[in-house]
Amino acid sequence: MTRIDFQVLRSLAAYLVGEDPPDMDWDAIVELANQTITITALAAAALSADRQRSIPDDVRQYLAVIHASNLKRNAMLAAQLDNAAECLNDAGIEPIVMKGAAILMEETSDPAGRILTDLDLLVRPARMHDAIRALQAIGYEVRIDGGIGSWPGDPDSHLPTVLDRPSDAGSIDLHCRPKGPASFKDVEWLYTNSRRVPLGGGYIYVPSGFAQIVYLVLHDQFQDGDYWRGLIDLRHLLDIVRISQAGEQIDWAKFRSLFARGYEQNATDTQILTLHALFGAPDFSELKIGVLPRRQLDRRKLQLGKGYLRHLLTVVTLFSEIPHYPSWDRYGDSSPVSSRHGWTRLTREVRRIFRRKPLGKA
Repeated sequence: MTRIDFQVLRSLAAYLVGEDPPDMDWDAIVELANQTITITALAAAALSADRQRSIPDDVRQYLAVIHASNLKRNAMLAAQLDNAAECLNDAGIEPIVMKGAAILMEETSDPAGRILTDLDLLVRPARMHDAIRALQAIGYEVRIDGGIGSWPGDPDSHLPTVLDRPSDAGSIDLHCRPKGPASFKDVEWLYTNSRRVPLGGGYIYVPSGFAQIVYLVLHDQFQDGDYWRGLIDLRHLLDIVRISQAGEQIDWAKFRSLFARGYEQNATDTQILTLHALFGAPDFSELKIGVLPRRQLDRRKLQLGKGYLRHLLTVVTLFSEIPHYPSWDRYGDSSPVSSRHGWTRLTREVRRIFRRKPLGKA
């Protein structure tokens, strides 16, 4: 196995946005692109007309197969999204596309450049059960379902439900609110910051670039716990870079202001610093980023390729954030109503933080 470190990750990131780092180690680059699920982005970048000559023949042939395969798969996912949106519209439901599904809706130079593991849709909490039934009526089966009131600390919300059909290219992850700080509980903020887009025989809501970035940071830093565990999701960071370069001016000071001081802002600032370290953007010179996020970036650089350090450094991070313990909960739960409730929440979070590293993380 090729040794992977932060320098290799930075070389991959640079290549994905059009730079040509010297002395490319293609074995390491391809291995890391597969690990981070950015292999299709690498294929799209490498197969451009002005770059093909500089790529080893075996790498070019491999990436061409990947590119062609993902082009077909994304076409299937687009048709699946059309079908799901029309079904939900017929039931009077207005879905929002999130994450990779939102990227799929945008006009890009290469429709095969982004791999999707599933389709993420969000509906209003009151319509969650109706949405599940509507999708079941067109052949979807529920694979994971917490049930109404399953959201910890929020009896009105429903944990994400996973539905799939044997004939489809991917599953649908149905959400009714993002995981993360309680201040993001109100999904109407997402609807307000989205535009309605015609799709097939229906329509769907696509979030603004700003809202998409907020959701991606919520997903990685809070839901997946990347801040605690020192993990990097290159695929989502690349999404953020491309969204921020697509024309909409991202106000990073406003973005930071959405997160409370302490743990929330430390997690957010760590992601901003990681973006800059890998892609050279955004410019954070006017943002007052503290010492702890900078140390967390150093931790990410040190830990990459050294999995044996992850648990030890996670313990250090947990101790560093003890003053902000009340805001740790990824579900946006309210303050513990009893000591038993507090211990239950703490146990749940610690088990999550120390679980196996998810697919696609570096």
